[in-house]
Amino acid sequence: MNHAWVRGMPGKFDPLPIGSVMRGGAAGTVIDSRHPDWKAGDAVAGFLDWADYSLCDGIDHMGVALQRIPAGVDLGSGLSALGMTGLCAWLGLADFGRPGPGDTVLVSGASGGVGSIAGQIAKLSGARAVGIAGGPDKCAFVANLGFDAVVDYRLPDLAGQIARACPAGADVFFDNVGGSILDAALPNMANRGRIVICGAVAHYGAQPTPIFNHMQLALRSLTMQGFFYFNLTGRWADGRARLTRWLQDGSIRDALDIADGFDVVPDVAIDQFAGGAKGRKLIRITSSPSAA
Repeated sequence: MNHAWVRGMPGKFDPLPIGSVMRGGAAGTVIDSRHPDWKAGDAVAGFLDWADYSLCDGIDHMGVALQRIPAGVDLGSGLSALGMTGLCAWLGLADFGRPGPGDTVLVSGASGGVGSIAGQIAKLSGARAVGIAGGPDKCAFVANLGFDAVVDYRLPDLAGQIARACPAGADVFFDNVGGSILDAALPNMANRGRIVICGAVAHYGAQPTPIFNHMQLALRSLTMQGFFYFNLTGRWADGRARLTRWLQDGSIRDALDIADGFDVVPDVAIDQFAGGAKGRKLIRITSSPSAA
């Protein structure tokens, strides 16, 4: 989200002026309230200022009501499994990928926040989950989350690796990366497979990578559809209820990669886009439970 506010996205995000406070996902505890729906001590999440304290009328910077984090749930999970991260994974699969028992779901960026949850949701649907990650450490991390197979995009012949991991083809490809990884997945889709475009990390701040295998969309009768999280606000309550239940009963695990302090923000941001994160990358502004 931050790159969108920095670069600007016509019709969705106005670029923030230089010198203004950065906005983004934030979770914290209400320290004082005159709002009828909120009281001191409530745990909340929303798109707010990145600051020690944030003043809000109950509606965040995206025009959406603040979200309540259930009692007993870590604040970090309010931004991960129960926030945009988990909801994107659930929306992409429930509304667009629609995996079922016996399907194979291929997930790019599987070691990231969205991808790690998407694979676990795919397993809950009865599907086989295959992750794509970079390097042995991240591949081991993905396998530990319960994925049935993991391929390493840093090794040669990615398309061949996917073919061996998905011998009958992928029924659903949940794509968080785009670029050469999307290109390698296209010839490995099953007939009438569904490609869900959730993100495109390969193109954030880089020269777009050309796609050469787009004719596979026709040859395999594939569908490819993207979705925008803020166009689906009516689905959030259902998704958050399901994700809360799965998180609390252990059906899904929330992988949080937390750094501390405002000073680390630039390094953490660069590291995330360079593939350095495992799970949801978060920054803890303060350890105090009384500050947002």
